[in-house]
Amino acid sequence: MSGSKDKRTLFILYTLGIYILFQATWWAYHLINLNKELYEYKSIILGLNHAPIYQSKIWMIIGEGSIFILLLLLGFWWIRRNISKELRLARMEKTFLLSVTHELKTPIAAVKLFLDTLRSRKLSEEQQSKIINDALRETNRLQDLSENILLATRLDQRGNTILTEEVNFSETARFIALRMSNLFPDYKIHSFIAPDILIASDHQLITALITNLIENAIKYSPKDSNITIKLQDQESAVKLVVMDEGIGISNEEKLRIFDKFYRIGNEDTRKTKGTGLGLYIVKNIVKLHHGNTTVSNNSPNGSIFEIVFPKNK
Repeated sequence: MSGSKDKRTLFILYTLGIYILFQATWWAYHLINLNKELYEYKSIILGLNHAPIYQSKIWMIIGEGSIFILLLLLGFWWIRRNISKELRLARMEKTFLLSVTHELKTPIAAVKLFLDTLRSRKLSEEQQSKIINDALRETNRLQDLSENILLATRLDQRGNTILTEEVNFSETARFIALRMSNLFPDYKIHSFIAPDILIASDHQLITALITNLIENAIKYSPKDSNITIKLQDQESAVKLVVMDEGIGISNEEKLRIFDKFYRIGNEDTRKTKGTGLGLYIVKNIVKLHHGNTTVSNNSPNGSIFEIVFPKNK
């Protein structure tokens, strides 16, 4: 249904553009004929040669008409581009709402099931501990999702600036790597973190940056694969690298993965969870730090995300 509405909107735009173009051409044609008849009449009545004046008038009409048509085409190109962008964003927002609804319902349903199990059954201490840990994992997942939605809204606001608190990048990265290892024991998360790297930033932003990069690597990697986090203190910059051995990213999708709500793969066949906000948040956090993000292929498979923060900012 959404696709048919999009096509109808573009059809109306094209029809309007063609009509205006046709009318402009038609009126230019009549204006040229009218001038021709007028100067022919003057030539007959007055016996003067008005051909040079007539020719200059014709070229003036052609010139002004060409500029009008050029501006018209540029205007319609700009309108079409923005309409297509808004339609695509609307489709992605709809997909996001469906995805986030599912992402919210799943941990809520899981926690409810865990609590019902604890209330209705007599379990051993070991069984209770496992259920409580599972419930905490789902609660953390729900919290991370909520924080991502709120942070994406915050980053969308104009004039958002970085709080100039001193953040220990090394300790934050080490803590998150350990936390993700505990949350996802089926993945081998390796960390190589240089000590005592301090930056002027916002602790929430740095936490979200690292968490989303690692979660993205986990989301598109098979179980039991390696995920590597490196934090390096260079002479003029701080470099964060997250490497995975997942499905990788095509060159075409590398241009779009940081767009809001965008997710890799076909919407109908995609099996991975997510809202399409993670890498969008990463891009905007790096932008706030005047940094740079690059994505390259890992060998033999997977992806490498490299974040560089300049020290002089």
